[in-house]
Amino acid sequence: MNHHIVVERFGIRLRPIKMDDADFIYQIRRSPELSKYIGELDSRFSVHQSWLEQYFQRDGDYYFCIELLTGKPVGTIAIYDIANDAGNWGRWVVSPSVPAAPASVWLIFHVAFDLLGLSSVYSNTVIDNASVVSFHDNCGLARTGIEKGGLTIHGTAYDVVIHTVMKEDWPSIQQRLERPAALAERLLLEAD
Repeated sequence: MNHHIVVERFGIRLRPIKMDDADFIYQIRRSPELSKYIGELDSRFSVHQSWLEQYFQRDGDYYFCIELLTGKPVGTIAIYDIANDAGNWGRWVVSPSVPAAPASVWLIFHVAFDLLGLSSVYSNTVIDNASVVSFHDNCGLARTGIEKGGLTIHGTAYDVVIHTVMKEDWPSIQQRLERPAALAERLLLEAD
């Protein structure tokens, strides 16, 4: 979906994905380290590019590039499948060399609740992706279900943990994310 939402805080910016980002997205989503728990990806760049072109025509799909304030892209995140004031937040991939996780989640929840006015957001995470499941738990996201065999990757079915955040829980989650996001911002500034 073509949108114009740009938000920044903690040394990180979320800005709309552009076609110019196609190669970056393709590379980061195919990184062996980062793609272990991402659903099946077609290896052909042309298929990826076609999917991205179709994305711009879809309503209710807010796909962002996570970038440093210098403009360097470091990841992606999105809110999509919006229906009945709820949306799925995902497509979350962040370069492991950049401490952008707390800030990017803070910003995507800010978009969801403060800008889009959603009443809830949920995410689906492969249960074996222990670091992300733990991150969500530690941020205060409620585990609201497990989808048995919810995602197949390279022929193997994985259970998926569903975490949900209600709008009324956003202020407490916001507080839990602010300290690690501010610390990460300091690390980013020291790295410059």
